[in-house]
Amino acid sequence: MTTRRTRGTDRLVTVLLGAALLAAGLAVWDWKLDVTGLLGGPLDLSGTDDVVTSAWWPWAAAAAGVLLGVLGLVWLLAHRPRLTRGTSRLAQSDPTGRLEVDRSSLASTLAERWGSLAPVTSPRGRVLPDAPEVVELSAHVEVEADPESLVQAAAEVEREVAAAFPDGAVRVRFLLHGPARQPRTRRTTEIAVQE
Repeated sequence: MTTRRTRGTDRLVTVLLGAALLAAGLAVWDWKLDVTGLLGGPLDLSGTDDVVTSAWWPWAAAAAGVLLGVLGLVWLLAHRPRLTRGTSRLAQSDPTGRLEVDRSSLASTLAERWGSLAPVTSPRGRVLPDAPEVVELSAHVEVEADPESLVQAAAEVEREVAAAFPDGAVRVRFLLHGPARQPRTRRTTEIAVQE
C-alpha cells in the first residue's frame, strides 16, 4: 500500500522516463534515417577509449552502481506496506481516560448495518490506508433495488456515524457495484406427448 506522495512520485518518474526513452528513440531514428541532418554520418567513439581506460573510470562506475542501488532500495522501502495502528484516538479523550475506536471492527459493523438497511448484497467495510478516518463501505446492488431506499439507507448510516462521532473522527464513503452474478440453475421442463 503506497501513499499519495509515493504514487505521485511514481507517476512523475514514469512520465520522465517515458519522455527520455521516446527522445532517445527519436534520436536513433533520426540518426539512422538522417531526417533532420543533425545526427547524420558515422559516430566517432574514439574518445571513449581514453575515458574507459583511465584510472578514475572504475571508481565512477562503482559510485554510479552504489547510487543506483541506494535509489532502488529507497524505492522499495517507499512501497512497503504501511504499518498503521488499528485504533484511532477520539477527541473525547482527556487526562482521566483515553477513548479509542477499533477501525477494522467499526468498518465491519457499519457494513453489516448498511446491509441490513439497504437492498444490497455482500456488504464489506474497510479503512482506507491513506485516510484512516474514512470507512469505505462497498456492496453489490440488488437487481430490483429502489434508488430511494439506497439513498435512505446511506443517509441513515451517516446519521448514526455522526451521532456516534460528533467531532467528525469517522467519515463514511459508499461504493456500489452492479448486481452480483446470479447462480445459474438448471431448469427441466416436462413435456407430455399424447399418441
